[in-house]
Amino acid sequence: MSKTKLSRFSLKRNNVKTFLFFLAFTSVLWLFIQFSKNYTKEVAFDVQYINLPDDRILDENSDQDLKLTLNGNGFRLMNYTWSKPSLKFDIANATGAKVNDYYFYLGEANQSLKDKLNFKGRVLSVQKDTLRAILDINLKKKIPIRLTKEIQYAPGYGSDEGVVLSPDSIMISGPKRIIDTIHQVTTENLELDGVNTDYKKILSIKIDSLPPRIQVVPKEVEANILVSKFTEGSQEIPITLINIPDGREIKIFPKEVKVVYRVGLDKYNEINQRDFKVIADYNKLAEDSSFLILELIDMPTSIHDVRLQDKQVQFVILN
Repeated sequence: MSKTKLSRFSLKRNNVKTFLFFLAFTSVLWLFIQFSKNYTKEVAFDVQYINLPDDRILDENSDQDLKLTLNGNGFRLMNYTWSKPSLKFDIANATGAKVNDYYFYLGEANQSLKDKLNFKGRVLSVQKDTLRAILDINLKKKIPIRLTKEIQYAPGYGSDEGVVLSPDSIMISGPKRIIDTIHQVTTENLELDGVNTDYKKILSIKIDSLPPRIQVVPKEVEANILVSKFTEGSQEIPITLINIPDGREIKIFPKEVKVVYRVGLDKYNEINQRDFKVIADYNKLAEDSSFLILELIDMPTSIHDVRLQDKQVQFVILN
């Protein structure tokens, strides 16, 4: 490349740098001039109440937002443009109180409001002349956890205790009027198929199903299943007649009924006839029926899928 061409290229490059410099300078100068001007802007503030008593919580009907009309240069208003600002009010400094209601009196001339704003411009107007903070009792209550599950064991397997949650209850806290309506919480669904070994999983509490502003501790629980080999067992149980009218003699056919169940192999030999009781209640006799309904009212806690082989028994009245 010749010296003449190099000289022209260098000159053009210098001209571009000069142009960009003046463009940036004038842009900054323009922004400075614009931000130096006075503007009027309505600004929405989040209202936060601090230093609440330990046994109180803010009621949702409290005033929690406030709009102010501010006047000042762009630099002073810029802080209120990028994000929603907040104003904090100390409950201890409320200027009026009625039981659980606390009041803060405001106005564009209110010095404490200006101090909270830390704004060097002018406050032209305030949306409300009074803020009301309503405090409710912050109640804590222990409630049980309900597990939503669908579990299928592999053939020949089962669990004596089923799913055991740890812990089996949680602590909730919040406004008393809401806490009083909550009696249990549920977990996320636990769906298992073909279970043949011990199982453990962390489950989340369904917090989204609770009303807003309710605190939950803990938010997760551990589900445990101890799995063992199962087998089918059965016992022939005598049928006990109850509520037979005085002077009436009744005979039933048969006098025993088979109870069928599933039980862990380690507990199979522990189950015996004395662990069961089957009754036939004469008071529950249907009109013109010759059958009594059978009910299993006692059985061991370690057996599962219990069923009576016969649901009813035939009877005859002898006298």
